[in-house]
Formats: sequence, structure tokens, C-alpha cells
Amino acid sequence: MDSLSQIVLGASVQGAVLGKYQGRKAYLYGAMLGTLPDLDVLIHYPDPISNMTYHRGFSHSLIVLTAVGIVGALAISRYHAWRNLPLPYSTARLATAMTLALTTHPLLDSFTVYGTQLLWPLQESLSLTPFSIASMFIIDPLYTLPLLIAMIVGLIKGSKLGIFKTGVLVHCQRFAIWMLVISSGYLMLSLGLKYHAQDKAEQTLAAAKIGNIARIKTMPVLPTILMWRTVAEDDQNRLVEIRGSVLDSRLPEYRYLTQYDNSQTLRANLPKASQPYAHRLDWFSGDWTGYRTQTMLDDAVEPHKQDVQLVVDDLRMMAGDTAFFSFVLANKTAQGSPWQSITPIDAPIVKVDGEPEVSRIELVKQGFVRVFDESVVDKDGGWILVEHHD
Repeated sequence: MDSLSQIVLGASVQGAVLGKYQGRKAYLYGAMLGTLPDLDVLIHYPDPISNMTYHRGFSHSLIVLTAVGIVGALAISRYHAWRNLPLPYSTARLATAMTLALTTHPLLDSFTVYGTQLLWPLQESLSLTPFSIASMFIIDPLYTLPLLIAMIVGLIKGSKLGIFKTGVLVHCQRFAIWMLVISSGYLMLSLGLKYHAQDKAEQTLAAAKIGNIARIKTMPVLPTILMWRTVAEDDQNRLVEIRGSVLDSRLPEYRYLTQYDNSQTLRANLPKASQPYAHRLDWFSGDWTGYRTQTMLDDAVEPHKQDVQLVVDDLRMMAGDTAFFSFVLANKTAQGSPWQSITPIDAPIVKVDGEPEVSRIELVKQGFVRVFDESVVDKDGGWILVEHHD
């Protein structure tokens, strides 16, 4: 999830456990602990695939973070005892607060589609794909808002809320607990809507007579849990994309991702030096990758020279036909020549002549229009509607 969500989650968790004792400091300490796991982005690897797949690794491990929380609490408690300044709460309570503030970060991340290595360093040795529940978008204001309110209230009021003499709103600590209940309820709602969306996608596949589906994955496509995208693969390795809103009165639309029709052949013909990169990305994404080629013109260096690039896309995160994570693994200068491996680079977006490039912001705007208007279907983009017969 985004940094703000992680900050307010950590603050609310620590406020719920230690707000009565630490007051405003509980929310400050929790905010710092909540954002700590994402500091691994400061580690730079030699290629973009490594940057992608090593993120949410050791720093997001429940094993590592639990150890950090317990050891950190013991060290703080010992330090206060040495200074003859005993804490007004037990070491166990401190360890609980620190551990929860740290571990709720990767647990929340696992609800997104990206992939989180909750069991590092055992993840790869056990051949476990990073956890990807895929019921939440990386940004969702409706999830973040209750926790943001809890943090602001805690920072302003400290420990005593004082709105009423009795009840929920007596202490900031209780208020933080209720805001966590609300945000956690939203997470549970996202799970229900995800499986509802996947059921609708399967109905679309059946109505379109697309059978023998080998696997299927559903994920949100906007900062909301209203719009969902499903990718399905049949036993012939053809990829189908299904898209729909939970507000639709009809079945979702679908289209074939024809740009990946030759994916299996391209994957098999990768140069040996490119295989480790492909293998790691396949593992990280749960094999939800698509291989394609694209032609680049290099008129600035040599007129009419063409370079053909072998590109791998992460199929789980796409806007239109553009993958958020797309990498060049090999290239060649002529159609008949063999592929030459390269150190992976981010794949450039090839512009279609005469067509302006659509920004991601514009795609998001179009997506929100589609959420509330099921008649908005881009048939030029290959989307097909199906008739639903009861």
C-alpha cells in the first residue's frame, strides 16, 4: 500500500495498544515503525527486475519484523531500567505494540496484487510465490481515511478524547481501536467483492463459450474496490482479460490479449543469460507474465535501423495495453538473427503513429467513468460484450 496508509496504520495500532500510556508519542512512534519496512526501497540493485522482486523481501518478513519488535522492546525496557526510569507498562505490552506496528505493514501489503514475501528467508526455498491476495489497490482513500482520523485525533488530544464522560469516545486509545475495526472491515469487504467479481468473470467466460480455463486471477484496477479486472489463461495458453464494475447490471466485457499469443515460444527461446531474470520474475508474479516483441526505430543513430526487443510484462498490473512493470530481456537487429541477452532495462513505450499517448491519469479518469456507466465500452480496444442467458 501507499506510504500514507502504512504511516496511519502503524500510528493507529500503537495508539490502540499504548495510547493510554504514551499519549501523542504513541502515534508518532507507531507512524515511524509503520513506515520502517519500506526503507528497503533505498537499496539499489543493478537492474530493474531485481529492484522490483527484492522489494518487500527481508524488510517485509513476519519472521524478521517479529524479532525486531521483541528485541527492540527488550532493549528499550532494559535501557529504562538501567536509567532507573521504569516504564509505566509491561515489556510484553511494549513488545506487542512494536511487533504489531511493524508486522501489520506487510500484512496490509499482502492484500495488494504486487506480492509480499511474508516468510522470507523461507519463501524461495519452499517454492512459495510471494503472497498476493489481490483484493486492494495500492491506494484506497476509503481504507486510509478512518486511520488518518484516528492518528490526527491522537496527535491533537493525546490520551484523553474527552468528548463524552463514558463510552467509546472517552479515550483516544478506544477511538483508535474502533477506527482499526472499521478499516479492517473494509479489507474484509474487499475480499467479498473480489470473489463476487471473479464469479462474474467466470460467467462471462462461460457465456462467451471460452472453456478449459487453466487458471484465473482477479484484482482491483482503480483506487477503489468497485472496479475489477480478471486475467484468465486457457489450456492453449491464450490470455483473456475481463473487466467489470460491481455496479453493473450486466456481465463484464472481455477481450483477448493477442499481443501475447507467441508468449510461450518467446519464453522458450530466451538466451541462456536472460533465463535467471525471467525465472525470478515468473516466480515473483506467480507465472503471470507475458512475453512479446516490439520494434524500435533508431533513426537518430542510423536512418531506418530497426531493433527488435524481447519484452516481458507483469500481467497483473496493467492500464489498457501498458504494463506498469515491463522489461526488455534481449534484442536483435534483424528478424532472422538470434536473440542477444542484455542486462534488463525498463521497456520503452512504443507510440503508435498518429495516436497521442494516453497518460495513466487519463486512464484512471476513464476507469472511474466506466465504474458508474456500464455503457462505456471501448470496442475499438477489442472489448466484447456477451449475452447472459439464465
